[in-house]
Amino acid sequence: MSWVPIINNVAAVFGGIGIVFGLIAIFRNRKNKKIISIIAVILSIASVAIVLITQSMYSSAINEISDSMDRAASSQEAEFTWTKEGYDALVVGDTITGVGGATFDDIVAQFGEPGSSNESQSGDYTTKYASWDNGFGSDGYKSVDLSFTKQEDGTFLLNSKSQSGLE
Repeated sequence: MSWVPIINNVAAVFGGIGIVFGLIAIFRNRKNKKIISIIAVILSIASVAIVLITQSMYSSAINEISDSMDRAASSQEAEFTWTKEGYDALVVGDTITGVGGATFDDIVAQFGEPGSSNESQSGDYTTKYASWDNGFGSDGYKSVDLSFTKQEDGTFLLNSKSQSGLE
């Protein structure tokens, strides 16, 4: 009866009470017309049915979201390809300019797109921060965070790295 779950539950209670009172009115009033009591029972049954249908929709939506989150977590864990050896092999360049460091494109080609990345500018330098993680996978939380400096040709070179959980 309502798209708000708590109000929907209250409507179910009122529907149940309506059914009981309607049936009492039908059986107690044997000689007079019963049309109003019959309509009340039908409407009460309809309201309880609508409540059950909307509750089913809520449950279905929650299950769908839960399944979607499970799939996203498992796919994120499956996409996390970082190893301690791969991380250790990354060449870090100058901490300010990134000169001599691995390129962002090469790292993405080897380990896949980061789960999150953003760019910021400070003075003449544009810095890109990229992060990969396994989303609290079955073997514990693992993450790799990298920082890159943008070069004049538009490429980004690695200037710092950190990791957690890689063994």
